[in-house]
Amino acid sequence: MMSKGAKMDTGLFVATLLLLGLGIVLVYSSSFAVAYGKNIGANYFLFRQVTRALIALLLFTFFINVDYRFLSKYSGAIYVFAVILLAGVLFLPESQAVNGARRWITLLGVRFQVSDFARMALIIFLAKKCGDENAEFDSWRSLVPHYIRIGLICALVVLEPDFSTCVIIAGIALSMLFVAGVRPRYILGTGLAILPIVVILIKSAPYRMKRLAGFLNMQEQGQGAGYQVAQSLIGLGSGGFLGVGLGKGVQKNSYLPEPHTDFILSVLGEEFGFIGVMLVFLTFAFIVYRGFCISLNAPDRTGQVMAFGFTMAIALYMLIHASVVTGLLPPTGVPMPFLSYGGMSLIFTMSSVGILLNISSHIKTDTVPAVAHSGQKRKALRA
Repeated sequence: MMSKGAKMDTGLFVATLLLLGLGIVLVYSSSFAVAYGKNIGANYFLFRQVTRALIALLLFTFFINVDYRFLSKYSGAIYVFAVILLAGVLFLPESQAVNGARRWITLLGVRFQVSDFARMALIIFLAKKCGDENAEFDSWRSLVPHYIRIGLICALVVLEPDFSTCVIIAGIALSMLFVAGVRPRYILGTGLAILPIVVILIKSAPYRMKRLAGFLNMQEQGQGAGYQVAQSLIGLGSGGFLGVGLGKGVQKNSYLPEPHTDFILSVLGEEFGFIGVMLVFLTFAFIVYRGFCISLNAPDRTGQVMAFGFTMAIALYMLIHASVVTGLLPPTGVPMPFLSYGGMSLIFTMSSVGILLNISSHIKTDTVPAVAHSGQKRKALRA
């Protein structure tokens, strides 16, 4: 519930709904050709996305009105449930696998990617542990319990296999520890220790090596592993400054693989042009900015770390998706928050923003603006 003398971040609320609406439009524009090719009806993906958007709005409203401290109180149980789901999905029959990966599970008739829930559970649980009064970050030994919690989730996710999501979750978790007060040299040391493991995981999977080779060999960008990136860049280039118009893009018509999921930004660039892409980027930048302001001004360290974690998740997913679409990173299958087709991803993203807005509702209206006193807030956060 909202605190006395506080109010919800209206700007973040409006920006989130704008991206949600744009996402529905883009999903239809980018998917009707795919649906037609599969003989499932041009509105198939649109109907499913709208249905899940309505569910996302309900949960969005629910989490806005549920005190984030109530969630942190039961964060341990939420984390354990996430671990059970991640472990359970590995033992599903081969018939449940998609392209050799066991990432999805069906509960109460709803099919969702378990790693989305696990990411949310880890952020809530890690924020609670970082916010405890007896939390210490002054030695490697004090970090071991946190690393075990993070490592367990990451190990189960990479076994699905879902390497890119594992890396993102690890990045979010380490950034949360840094904000909570862990010294930079510990974070850097952890990153260097993890690097050999990352190299081994890449080399152990032929498809990962193929993607990396296609990315590094620019001469083969038009074929093999580089085909997706090449078609994405063609779409972005075709859009020019103002775009070709909504629904008039060409690359989504059998040229660009997975245009409604992994390369939705390319469709946006082709149909809305440079202006459209920049407006979307500015909206994301505003959401991330407001999220960090909420983190800086949250009433306790649990709220500060939790708000930072959810904001960082949105920022990383957006940046990685944009980097893949523009050829700065190898294809990873990372969706664009709010815009890509994928109902459960949308549901968990909207739920995360709902928690952010709840945290913002506990900030007193007479709080000093975050920008003016970010240094002081940073010191308080790390105290």
